[in-house]
Amino acid sequence: MPLLKHYHDAIKEGAIQQDPAQLEGIKVLQEVWNGLLRPVEQAPMSRSRGLLAMFSKKHNVSAVIEPVRGAYLWGGVGRGKTWLMDMFYARLPLAEKRRMHYHHFMFFIHEELKKLAHHRNPLEAMAAQLAQEVRLLCIDEFHVMDIVDAMLLHGLLDAMCKHGITVVTTSNRPPDDLYLNGLQRERFLPAIALLKKHTHVVELDNHIDYRMLKHVSHDSFLEDDDAVLVEHELEKCFAELATGRVVIGHDIEVQGRILPTHRVAENIVWFDFQTLCETARSTSDYIELAERFDYIVLSGLHVLTEEHESAARRFLNLIDELYDRNVQFIFSTTIALENLYQGHRLRFEFQRALSRLNEMQSDDYQQVRLG
Repeated sequence: MPLLKHYHDAIKEGAIQQDPAQLEGIKVLQEVWNGLLRPVEQAPMSRSRGLLAMFSKKHNVSAVIEPVRGAYLWGGVGRGKTWLMDMFYARLPLAEKRRMHYHHFMFFIHEELKKLAHHRNPLEAMAAQLAQEVRLLCIDEFHVMDIVDAMLLHGLLDAMCKHGITVVTTSNRPPDDLYLNGLQRERFLPAIALLKKHTHVVELDNHIDYRMLKHVSHDSFLEDDDAVLVEHELEKCFAELATGRVVIGHDIEVQGRILPTHRVAENIVWFDFQTLCETARSTSDYIELAERFDYIVLSGLHVLTEEHESAARRFLNLIDELYDRNVQFIFSTTIALENLYQGHRLRFEFQRALSRLNEMQSDDYQQVRLG
């Protein structure tokens, strides 16, 4: 079992700790591995559509291709889900594969829909195009936040499965809890059924958050009531990290819109929290910033209550994107991180965010970006 060997090698190197729940995930991912590498001509053919599958092109009939059953790895924050999926993805000797964070996946869907706006069935067309390039699609941090995405996902997942695309994904929630209490959730239930049918659902949870065990050499956030002191510390940090010319009070263009900055240099940019999270920003803004800069500095972060739900969601999306791209995140707040969010609806999501923020201060995380 190639994956099990890689897993044990990582344990010997001290990169991870052995975990029974992760071993179950390895077993399932190995089954997916074996299925994807099985020669196509040896794949079993359904009796009911054997001749149809053989002659579908000749008779111009669209055949449904049964995908290799994928994997849905879920569990609490910091359980190693992403690490396992990325190990599987990196080592699988298959060219037709793609890995995306959920935010990138949804951004991809919306952009493709613009191109296929006049198509009779744009989701079907999108799945057909995707199937020409990939047999495996890995999606990190699968979650559903609004009804538009919920409806799109149902149609696209159905079309992808019919075109033989295997899905491997991670999530903090089991399939049955996706889009829980969402508007018109009953319309999303068929998508949940599709996920459960076409993936092995594996819970990874031994109640240990491995991100919290990471060695942290220094903090990348400043917590102090003295605004002047915090400003001075951020200025000093910015000066130490910046390369090239530093411009103060300069506006930059992101996704065709102008954003004011405190300071900006070639590799680092400093924003106020209001600019980045309390105005109409989208995930595509954060994607572009993560691609352009090695460091993001954020000041003015305040307590987030029920009145700040939109800003809180944007802050979560920002953390997710910077984490996925290994961007260094430096920010200031006047309150302890565990007390930052004082609302109710996003408590679960903020637990994940705090875990990620802790890892983003670790030596391992910082060396990935700097290396």
